[in-house]
Amino acid sequence: MILALTLNDWLVALHLWSAFALVASMVLFWVLIVAARDCDSIEETIAYGRVGGIGSKVVGFGFGGTIVFGVWLAFNKDSYAIWDGWILAAIILWVIGGATGGRAGTEYRKALKRAEELKAAGQQEQPGELRALNRSSRGLLLHTISSLAVLLILIDMIWKPGAPSLADLRPSNFNVPLFIHVGGAMILVGGVLTAAAALSFARGDVRQIRFGYFSLLFVAFPGLILTKLGATLIWHKESSHSLIGAAFPHRDDPRWIEIGGTALDGGGALLVLALILGWFGLRRIDGKTDFVAKLPIVGKWTGETLLRLTMLIALALLVGYFIAVWAMAGKPG
Repeated sequence: MILALTLNDWLVALHLWSAFALVASMVLFWVLIVAARDCDSIEETIAYGRVGGIGSKVVGFGFGGTIVFGVWLAFNKDSYAIWDGWILAAIILWVIGGATGGRAGTEYRKALKRAEELKAAGQQEQPGELRALNRSSRGLLLHTISSLAVLLILIDMIWKPGAPSLADLRPSNFNVPLFIHVGGAMILVGGVLTAAAALSFARGDVRQIRFGYFSLLFVAFPGLILTKLGATLIWHKESSHSLIGAAFPHRDDPRWIEIGGTALDGGGALLVLALILGWFGLRRIDGKTDFVAKLPIVGKWTGETLLRLTMLIALALLVGYFIAVWAMAGKPG
């Protein structure tokens, strides 16, 4: 099945993987900006910095991969040309997003650098010093511009204004549900990535544990709902299934729908399980064991164990979504 994919199929998959990495990391940075806004602690600033370090690596792959594989795809597909207006617009927006995003990262890393200096010198933080750096208005403006540029690239890639072959790919009324589906999936992956990174680096820090858990609850879970909604609307339009029927895989569906639907539905179930286990874990850490302690099996686990399971599920979800993106791109079978 993998060998049956063409070079263009693989280029589309690599381009989409890069796009997901790019937007997911942007989501991670937004969650960090909101969470660290009132942070004035050395240790907490360093902890947020570790999560941001993961985002920096992912965003580097995202920005690099989108341009490399996107341009390669434009040269390799007969229906596309590098001088097409919508492709040139995407390249210009890519330059703007990359330049402003890099400068935003430089601004926010000042807080991490200062926190590490204070820790190395054994000094106490000055009241308000780290909070001011974490609240960088310049960094916020630059990241906002970068995010808007990336959002416009996503819109450009879906609507492809001026592309004469778009009508052969899909009807125009597919664009909005596709935007909901892809945008929701990117938010979903960004929330799971943030949670996995935060929980991995928490090291018993309750604030970081809460940060990781609530990233799943308030970012990944709404992203899951949007992803499912968009997928259902698209498959309802494309197949003969009713709106409710399109929400669930069928035996006669193409293999790529089966793979993507299984990853989305199975991943959704795992995400809910991670949220339940994490909630139990937080209650145990807070000392609220009256209800949780009476539960079978779970009642015997410590809060740290429950949240470690939440982290492992988040990591497994990232692998599953990686496969799902490949299935959506190459459409095997």
